[in-house]
Amino acid sequence: MRLRSGFLGVLLLVALILSGLLYTGVSLHKAEVTAQERSTLENEVRSVAHDLETRLHEKESAVALWASNDAVADHGSAAQRQALASFRRTTVFEGASVVAANGTMVALDAADLSADRREELVGQDFGDRTYVREALDGDSHVSDPFEAESGNYVVIISAPIREGGDVVGTFNAAFHLTETDFFEQSTVLLSNERSLAVRTTDNVTLYDQSRAFDTALYATATVDGTGWRVRLLADSGDLRQHLRRATGLLVGGIIGTLLLVAALGVWASRMTIQQIERLDDGLDRLESGTYDTSLALGPAAEWQRISDRFHSLATTLDRRESQLSVFNRVFRHNLRNDMSVVMLSSERILDSDETSEEVEASAQRIYDRAESFMATTEHARAIHEELLTGRSADPVPATVVTLVEDVAHSLWTSYPEAKVETSVEAATEVCGGRRLPLILRELGENAITHADAPMGERSVSLTARRDGSTVAFSVADDGPGIPETERELLVGERQETPTAHGNGLGLWMVRWLVDSLDGTVSVSTPTDGGTTVTVRVPLAEDEEGLPGE
Repeated sequence: MRLRSGFLGVLLLVALILSGLLYTGVSLHKAEVTAQERSTLENEVRSVAHDLETRLHEKESAVALWASNDAVADHGSAAQRQALASFRRTTVFEGASVVAANGTMVALDAADLSADRREELVGQDFGDRTYVREALDGDSHVSDPFEAESGNYVVIISAPIREGGDVVGTFNAAFHLTETDFFEQSTVLLSNERSLAVRTTDNVTLYDQSRAFDTALYATATVDGTGWRVRLLADSGDLRQHLRRATGLLVGGIIGTLLLVAALGVWASRMTIQQIERLDDGLDRLESGTYDTSLALGPAAEWQRISDRFHSLATTLDRRESQLSVFNRVFRHNLRNDMSVVMLSSERILDSDETSEEVEASAQRIYDRAESFMATTEHARAIHEELLTGRSADPVPATVVTLVEDVAHSLWTSYPEAKVETSVEAATEVCGGRRLPLILRELGENAITHADAPMGERSVSLTARRDGSTVAFSVADDGPGIPETERELLVGERQETPTAHGNGLGLWMVRWLVDSLDGTVSVSTPTDGGTTVTVRVPLAEDEEGLPGE
């Protein structure tokens, strides 16, 4: 993964995490604020319900107090009528009446009641009224609200009239709910964002101060003793505005954080990613053999140390390549010339008619070893030019058919008596450059020269076939096979040690060149004898999408 891609991934991850935190934070904050607002609303509506109950109880106490007046107990007297008139004038009640123990109304006073209507009501039986029965039973009572002829809702509060411990009547006071400020007094402490409604148990609306809110929260409570339901609404506009401000602050904080992370990323890119890319370019130049590369990674002490180590490595590689070139030149030139002299001298001894069989055998051994040494110098040259100098061109595509034919022709030219067969089943290209022919020729020569049969009976087979995204080149012979140590070194199962090493550089060259092509080597021994060495190398890039053949 590239650092820039990794950084963008991290930035995206941070953005997702912060977005998740934003959503979670806003949700939790909204829930907390809403719960707090609802709790406040519930406390307020309970306070309103308690206030209504308290003031109803105060009125009930006032009626009970007047019911204990001696004048109120004097049925039909002027004093009783005067007491009722005084009660109406000095209280908020709209009217008062007295019902005797037998259920007959004996006195009535009301502000909007005509004398004829009063005369009509006095003397009638009210014993079937709930508020009368409750009071005659000795209990104070608050009646359910009922709608009067004026359209207002009225509540009658009654209390027993006692004389000598006996209930001799009821004192009843009418209270208009909707014509007074009874409910408004309970809303004095409420803010303008509140709306109050009061309904009876029969869902009759006694008071409704509701206002139109786009969205609202509400809470309810019950007035003990009457069962009235109090409903308090609150405009949630301020709540929404508060949440919008909180969300805006959170979003702003996240955007600021992302901008900070992006700024840090740009700084990290300039201070890290670009330096790494410069270092990567410098290493590419070192790999290609350009050892005079200058690398400046920045003023930071850590980067300066890396720059110094890079320059030290370049100097070391340049010095070692120079030493290697001198060694290779001396090894191949001077020793090759010396071996040429040795081989020429051996040939003269072999061609002499006076040479004994013993001397001739010794001369032949000298010649064979010198010839082997010459082959080793040639392998060293190939390894030096293709691998060690680092200046060889990158492997270029090569046609499989042409490559196999060229290698076979080279073997036919060098070993005309040997039998060389070819078979190509992959009409495609591979990245081989000059290295793949060197590999196949070395394997072919190794197969021919190490066979036990006479040269005319020796044979080698070169085949090529498509194998997925690779081409498999096989070199098969009918010889004695590769020694186990040589096989393990060739396929990479063993590293060379003082007690386990190959003979010469040929197989080492094959292994190193195959590795440089990102290929693999395998060795198999067929049941009918011989050895098959298979080299697999990748297809050329423009051939990888083609179907296998």
